[in-house]
Amino acid sequence: MNNSQLNVTQISKQSFGQLSTGEQASLFTFTNHHGAQLKVTNFGGIIVSITMPDKTQRMADIVLGYDNVADYEADSYYLGAVIGRYAGRIDQGQFSLDGEDYQLSLNAPDSQLHGGKNALNKQLWQAKILQHEQGPVLSLNYVSPDGEEGFPGEVTFTVNYQFTEQNELIIEYFANTNKTTIVNLTQHSYFNLAGHNSGDIHQHQVAINADYFLPMSERAYPTGEIEAVKNTVHDFGSLRCLADNIGSDNEQIKIGLGYDNYWLTNDSAITGEHWAAQVVEPNSGRRMTIFSDQPSIILYTANYIDGSHYGKGNYRYQKRAALCLEPQRANSKETGVNINNTKLTPELPFYSKSRYVFDVIT
Repeated sequence: MNNSQLNVTQISKQSFGQLSTGEQASLFTFTNHHGAQLKVTNFGGIIVSITMPDKTQRMADIVLGYDNVADYEADSYYLGAVIGRYAGRIDQGQFSLDGEDYQLSLNAPDSQLHGGKNALNKQLWQAKILQHEQGPVLSLNYVSPDGEEGFPGEVTFTVNYQFTEQNELIIEYFANTNKTTIVNLTQHSYFNLAGHNSGDIHQHQVAINADYFLPMSERAYPTGEIEAVKNTVHDFGSLRCLADNIGSDNEQIKIGLGYDNYWLTNDSAITGEHWAAQVVEPNSGRRMTIFSDQPSIILYTANYIDGSHYGKGNYRYQKRAALCLEPQRANSKETGVNINNTKLTPELPFYSKSRYVFDVIT
């Protein structure tokens, strides 16, 4: 190893256990020279752990997860996974595209959720390590056959993970199809910046670069309305403590049992001039800043985690043990809720990039 390589993130590979199919999953560990780590498995493209220092340099794993792939295979919370083909709910599993009607598989009582029962989060992706001057990239690839979970078209998905010396996680998404279809991808990590085993996230402070959000119906689908956030419990124009309103009697909070809406990100976020969202955990000083080119982002406060799952280190995860911030293209200020926002054609491949910057404030 020469001197120029000493300050470049390293990556290692090990077994992560056996799936019910008999296939072996792998775990890839990025480590930078600060000692920060990112662990990703090729099962579901799942982020298994992110280990970051606090303001006293104490390290902690700040995402919820499991210790082996078998638990991820059984998981129903989508912990850390790549979500697709379609992130979110499709009512009755039905949609129309270019005059054709499609019926998707259902994995919820009245909908298809997050791509179906055997969606991207339940597939074993092909993995290869690419060497870049800035450090290694884990490139994951999966080919979804035409008709999988009811979706038209054979789609080739690639998700690239990079972890830098600056404690930045960079995720790039690629999708190509041989037939017009829909694709809406996101990353579903559950963050608790105090540590995955630190209780609830009520004291976390959140900011979202968005002037509008989408109200949802009692069935948890967007109503089609676009509402301004100003002077509402959905106003995260500057850092706001989740505890301020997460227990309020606001109708949207009651429907979601906490926060669980789409925010329509401002142009400054989409163009990369400004971040899309930011989270601060004041006791540890850890801060996460998300940059994304996507026009909408979900804030979800783990309202449906119920204490029935044991995670890493045999820790039992309870309601609101974490928060998710999920950039995606399902909705926009221009078109609101429209399936055509997610249209993918052979002539126009999909590409998106999100960047998660971790640091500490004192």
